[in-house]
Amino acid sequence: MAYLRRIESDSKKGALIEIIADSSRLGRHPGCEIVLDNNAVSREHARLIRDQNDYHIEDLHSRNGTYVNDELITRRVKLKNGDAIRICDMRFLFFDEPGMLDSSQFNAMHLAGRATLSDESNPASDSYTIKSSIRMDNGKGLLPSGPVEMPRANAEIKLRALIDIGRNLGAQVDQVLPQLLNNLLRIFLQADCAYIILSDKQTKRLELKAFKHRDPKNRESYRISRTILEKVVFSKAAILSDDVANDSRFDPSESIINYSIYSIMAAPIMDYDQAEVLGVIQVDSRTGGKKFSYEDLDLLVSVAYQIAVTYQNAMMQDAVVAEKLLERDLAMAHRVQMSLLPLERPSIPGYGFFDHYKPAQYLGGDYYDYIPLPDGRLALALGDVSGKGVAASLFMSKLCSEVRTGLLIEPTFADTMKRLNRIYADERWENRFITFFFGILDPNRNTLTFFNAGHVPPILCDGNGSAVTLAEDKIGLPLGVAEGSEYEEHTITIEEGRTVVVISDGLTDAMNVSEKYFGMEGVLKHLRRSTTASVEDFGANLINAVNSFAGRTPQTDDQSVLIFGRRSGS
Repeated sequence: MAYLRRIESDSKKGALIEIIADSSRLGRHPGCEIVLDNNAVSREHARLIRDQNDYHIEDLHSRNGTYVNDELITRRVKLKNGDAIRICDMRFLFFDEPGMLDSSQFNAMHLAGRATLSDESNPASDSYTIKSSIRMDNGKGLLPSGPVEMPRANAEIKLRALIDIGRNLGAQVDQVLPQLLNNLLRIFLQADCAYIILSDKQTKRLELKAFKHRDPKNRESYRISRTILEKVVFSKAAILSDDVANDSRFDPSESIINYSIYSIMAAPIMDYDQAEVLGVIQVDSRTGGKKFSYEDLDLLVSVAYQIAVTYQNAMMQDAVVAEKLLERDLAMAHRVQMSLLPLERPSIPGYGFFDHYKPAQYLGGDYYDYIPLPDGRLALALGDVSGKGVAASLFMSKLCSEVRTGLLIEPTFADTMKRLNRIYADERWENRFITFFFGILDPNRNTLTFFNAGHVPPILCDGNGSAVTLAEDKIGLPLGVAEGSEYEEHTITIEEGRTVVVISDGLTDAMNVSEKYFGMEGVLKHLRRSTTASVEDFGANLINAVNSFAGRTPQTDDQSVLIFGRRSGS
């Protein structure tokens, strides 16, 4: 096993890095095995390579070069015990014989994941990140120089507490946190206070979620150091200070000193990918002599991982529950919307009717209706609200109501159209519009009078291979586009055997796997080939033709069809 030991500017022995991988890159990029947080260092500066029992170093075309024993290297160089490596102003000694190390001066710390070491003797110095075992010296504010006065929880107590933590992983976060704090105080007998800070799911801001003081009689309000939080969140690393007052990382004027905190440790709660900080777990002592060790910090990091699992599982569970609730609400809304459509088709002697409605999503913006009038005539309506989904469905619901209201209070059908347009031209609808077909069938005179507000033109079929669009030159603007729009009426006679087809653009816009549209040409081509006498079969065949064309291509727009015709011999 080989090691790098950093040598500080005053020749003091610094952090020891254990080289584990066969190839370890040194550089500023977070993906390097040894990350050197120094702007003068290149993103991938140098590489350490193990070849059986030998170790080599090579420069990766860095900007400022790599030096071995103060000589700039231009090729791969074999390293020997005691070789000095210099990268910019950072100096390291290389060892591959453990016996050459004065191990009594070092304490080992291993953190699963990533840890950041800061030069505690000089707050302005650089820091570097190590993805391996990390050894740190007994610098001030890091490890206690003598035996810890406070007794430690024995292994059995710690194990039971950890088992309790694991047992609660499946519970809700709010239910877990109080018990978790109790277990933290069972594990760390030195601790007076324990905190859990988590990121709010909506705002992403860190918020205190749980706090506990060992003494239940203590009414002291919680005190969280912004300095600690910022260091943990920014570095994504666990930190430990066993003597806050003398720790060079904290300015004497900072609030953490004034909070009478003696020893403190904190660990980030990371997501599964180790990319985002979900929160921070912190414990501190307020009494001199009650210090934490790196063994404690290692254990706190393990607890932080368990909290992360619990928190993310809870978030996923919340998301699943929310999705199920949404699906239930959408299913109910779908049933409500479908109830606004006609429950049955009209029964008029000599006439047949067909209708079809299929939203692209749970909810749609298409609408059709049959509205019997007092004089025996029948109003027919088919509309297509711009957009899809919930908003479009709400407009559809309003349109259903407004059409019927207009027929009751307006003197003419043209006035009903003007009223509808006036309603939807209001600015509060945020420029939404509705294409709309509105017709009045008079079965006594066998006539159809209709208005078209920007909708797909109706099609007249005679059952003998003829299918033509009607009044394409009299199509007005969609409802809501311009206040004061006028809509022309057009009247046709429905001869025996003739059928009128009204569709929404969901049929013409149906797309196949080749990304070709069915189009109006596809509709007319099919209708001209259809010779069935039944209006019901006529409509069903049209829907089958569209579905056959689209195949498995997902439906992207709501589809509505309204077909009515005069039977032969009537």
